[in-house]
Amino acid sequence: MANHLFTLASGRTVGVSAAGDPVSNRLVVFCHPTPGAGGFDPDPSVTERSGVHLLMLDRPGYGASEPLRPGEPPTIERQADDLAEYLRAAVSTARSQSGVDFGSAGAIGWGTGGMVALALAARHPDLIDRVATVATASPVGLAFDPDVQERLPFTLASLGVDERDRVLERAGLRNRLARMLDDGSEQGLAGAKADFTAIRDGDWTRRLRRITATSLLVYGDDDPSAFVEDGRWYRRRMPRSRTRVVRVAGAGRLALVSEWRRILRQVAPSTDTKERNGR
Repeated sequence: MANHLFTLASGRTVGVSAAGDPVSNRLVVFCHPTPGAGGFDPDPSVTERSGVHLLMLDRPGYGASEPLRPGEPPTIERQADDLAEYLRAAVSTARSQSGVDFGSAGAIGWGTGGMVALALAARHPDLIDRVATVATASPVGLAFDPDVQERLPFTLASLGVDERDRVLERAGLRNRLARMLDDGSEQGLAGAKADFTAIRDGDWTRRLRRITATSLLVYGDDDPSAFVEDGRWYRRRMPRSRTRVVRVAGAGRLALVSEWRRILRQVAPSTDTKERNGR
């Protein structure tokens, strides 16, 4: 469940969770997949040592976040703007209360959450300086199975995770994923349906050229629905970004977990130096 609630200027409330170092001056936002609420930490032991303050917002209709109101059409860019509004408020509060200036932040996105992370970097380049996405399909390669992804209860199959993936043997991972899915279904299918409507509209990709953040796009060889070709599709549309597309041999949808240390190093390279020096 979310650690606290934040009220947007529109009056809609969103649930916010946090992990990692609460006093770090390096903020990183983590955008979760469809269907899934915020609060899922891929590897808490790695996150705790990373030196980052990881922030996770429930998207509309998931967890503690209110669904969109009449007149608020679900779009990827609206989800990105919710994140930006929260980040600006958090930065402003920290500056006024403690004199801390966070500067730019990093953004991570898993699956459809990668679209939100990229839209955030495109619409708010002053906020985001580094991005990492994992298993994020391009709009042209996106495919859904309504019988799996628009049905309760949400399961690992809803995420495209293979039950035979050996990464699932990691301590606590199944429980953390189950909690993310359970929290994501608290409002029924409200969040998932909003997501599916949003990602069917590819208009947000027209702004990808605005991204200046250094970007890492990660894909597992055995992922059933997102491929390295999708990463190349994004890279061609991000000419101002220094972008790497990475293929992880033998990995599936859970490349996010197996590559979590590398992903955090991508979005917070200076804190990684502190970790290696034994902070």
